[in-house]
Amino acid sequence: MDAFKKSAIWTGVVLTALCGIVLLGGGKIVSGTLLIATTFLMVSPLWRHKTPRWARVGLLCLVFGLVIWNISTTDLPGDSDMSTGMVTACPPPDVDIFARTGVRFVDQAAHILSAFLDQAQLS
Repeated sequence: MDAFKKSAIWTGVVLTALCGIVLLGGGKIVSGTLLIATTFLMVSPLWRHKTPRWARVGLLCLVFGLVIWNISTTDLPGDSDMSTGMVTACPPPDVDIFARTGVRFVDQAAHILSAFLDQAQLS
């Protein structure tokens, strides 16, 4: 059981760090930085031995709640930008790789992932 607990904890740490990296690359700087800082805090020996368990769980819930809130404030690109009658000199690149699902939060997360994948492409 101890090996399962350790592997579950390290899997959570790695997934938290990867989500932070994706958010940083997708343009959500505050959320990505917050998740990376939380990852460093999670692997710190002071975190495991000095703080009570309820404080650790509460802090993690607070951090993930803030990150979810920040993702939910992402503006999705409109279906057509020609409604205002203005033409831009350089239109933004089309980074929507994934089709819209109709669920706003899932579409926002997919838009951030698309922006990350667009940044990660080889030029």
